[in-house]
Amino acid sequence: MKNETSTSPLPTTKKEEITEVSHLDFPAAMKEIIDGKKITKLEWDNTNTYCVLHEGILKLYKENKFYQWIINDGDLIGKDWVVILNKNNG
Repeated sequence: MKNETSTSPLPTTKKEEITEVSHLDFPAAMKEIIDGKKITKLEWDNTNTYCVLHEGILKLYKENKFYQWIINDGDLIGKDWVVILNKNNG
C-alpha cells in the first residue's frame, strides 16, 4: 500500500493556529469548510492563505483579497489539509 503521509514542510506560523486534526484529505477538508471553518494546506506554509465559503462560494483568501477558488489536481489528491484556528471569518 502506498504511504499516504504528507511530505509537506511544517508551517512556520504559531502552532495554536493549526488544529490538532491535521493531514485531512480533500473530502474531509470540504466537510470542515461546510461547517464554517477555514482550511489551508501545509504545503502553502502560510495560514494567511486559506480556503473558505464566502458569500456561498468556495473562495481562496490570499494577500488580503478573496479569489474564486479553482480546484486543481493537487488540491484533490492532497492529504495535508488542516483547519485554521484563531481567525475571524472573512
